[in-house]
Amino acid sequence: MSSNTTGNMRSISQSNASVPEQNKGTVETLAQSSHAVSDTQDEFKVMGSALTTKKLVIIHPGSKHLRIGRASDVNPHTILHAIARPRRKNGPLHRDPVLIPTVVLSKENKVLVDETYQSMRGTLQSCLRSDGTPRPATSVQQVATSNKQCTPIQGSISKLQLVTKSEVEDYIIGDQVLYAHPMDQFNVHFPFRHGDLNIHSGVGGSLSSVLADLETIWGHCIVNLLEIPKSELKHYRAVLVIPDIYNRLFLKELVSLLLTHLGFGGCFLLQDHVAATFGAGLGAACVVDLGDQKTSVSCVEDALSQRATRIRLDYGGSDITQSFHYLLQRAGFPYKECQPQHPLDGALLTRIKEGYCHLNLDFCGLRDVNFVVERPGVSTLRYHVKVGDELLLAPLGLFNTEVFALTGQDKRGQGQANASGDPEDPHDANYLRETSRRAHKEALENQSASAASMDTAENSTNTGGQGEEDLVVDSLAADAAPDDQPQQQLLYSLDQAILHSIERCSSDEMKRRMYSCILLVGGGAKFEGLSTWLHNRLLLQIPFQFRPEQTEIIVGPKEMDPSMVAWKGAAIMSCLESAQELWIRPAEWKKIGVRLLRERAPFYW
Repeated sequence: MSSNTTGNMRSISQSNASVPEQNKGTVETLAQSSHAVSDTQDEFKVMGSALTTKKLVIIHPGSKHLRIGRASDVNPHTILHAIARPRRKNGPLHRDPVLIPTVVLSKENKVLVDETYQSMRGTLQSCLRSDGTPRPATSVQQVATSNKQCTPIQGSISKLQLVTKSEVEDYIIGDQVLYAHPMDQFNVHFPFRHGDLNIHSGVGGSLSSVLADLETIWGHCIVNLLEIPKSELKHYRAVLVIPDIYNRLFLKELVSLLLTHLGFGGCFLLQDHVAATFGAGLGAACVVDLGDQKTSVSCVEDALSQRATRIRLDYGGSDITQSFHYLLQRAGFPYKECQPQHPLDGALLTRIKEGYCHLNLDFCGLRDVNFVVERPGVSTLRYHVKVGDELLLAPLGLFNTEVFALTGQDKRGQGQANASGDPEDPHDANYLRETSRRAHKEALENQSASAASMDTAENSTNTGGQGEEDLVVDSLAADAAPDDQPQQQLLYSLDQAILHSIERCSSDEMKRRMYSCILLVGGGAKFEGLSTWLHNRLLLQIPFQFRPEQTEIIVGPKEMDPSMVAWKGAAIMSCLESAQELWIRPAEWKKIGVRLLRERAPFYW
């Protein structure tokens, strides 16, 4: 991010906080390249001042859902972020599951999971309700006995219909993917997995294939949901909400997708955690995004996500859903035919989890859970079942991550990776690193030469060239310590991830500010009582010297749906006058390329 962009962000956040300077040569080189398209920029500034919110399209892609809409919309359109294409004759079959699949547990892991749940039950039994009275717990046997006599009530024939190949010209988009006929063998793709592009070795897993899927899905939504003809997109601008931990190569391709393939007249990128602070109206906060397949944490101040504080953990709402099903099975769940890998059953389990799971200790004993199983062409089945502490144990997995061994995979924390070289960017991180190294070495050599003229020959001999070279490397490594060196990978619980993120803030004062304001966003933040539970966990662990007067945990600011806070924040920011210079035009992108992101991106490139 250049000094110009830094100025814009200061204006946006209305803060006088100092921001580190970036490499001057990069900005000067880019400014010279931009001179050739100055007429285009002037034209854009005139148009930008007249932009209306109806001409701004906000796109927030997620691992499970896509949120897209005009900046003038109260709420975005939310659809399943998936596409299904008919399998080619004799071609390979690939189906991304709706829920993260479970794995076969080893004997040791199964014992670990069961012991963890037993320990969690003991914790719930020792808790008190808000009136100070003991909280009665429920056992697995008690729930299973209550459900033993449960039989479903048969209803009328379902009017749902499966989508067949004969009805599809090329693809199925969104929620209709759940109803793709299994006998027709559609290839099902989710372009995003675990908060990043879903690159894999199977069919449709190459970068070009994933980008083609995104073009199709986003283009379909723009034409059919927003009712904007593709030929008119040159008069519209797009804001793309990206993850706080990003891959530079992927961002470059996504900008090309928006400007070149879809044909928008301008775009800019915005990190989801920064967008969330705009949506909540906060100048500084520790942002926690609980998504379907990942949980991310970072500290945001003055519209900048502090790189050293970013952590991404590969568990989320999908893992909680699978854990919930595991607990229901052990408690005699009467819907024995439930198969989480089936799209409709996966969606059903997600609805039950979102409707009934909570962390409110005042809700205790057996509770009624009602749901309907509906399959196309067969009678509906209505179930009335009893569920106990399983409703709390499932979301408590966020604080006891050992239970997520059910879904396998490596869920350890990941930080922002070091930048890799880009042949289109001559002033990339590798160039800056090497030039900085040479500058340090030359400075040290000059200091050593001056010292040698004043010291004795013996002392000069003891300060040889090899020592200088080692000193240069160590000095550079020390300077990069918080930001550039990779973080130690550990499996953090939610509270541990927050503590670790804030601990990596650059100053004690910033740590106090972050502990005083924690913002929970994302679909996984909707569990009633989550903020209270997290607050109590953090109070026991915040270092004494950093304890603020009050720790506020914000969920659903301004009565917004937590899953839409980032989208709303991006809509707000895109309309600000001080954000107009962030836009990237197609002509600029074609001429200058990825170097524009170093100049215009509202985050450190």
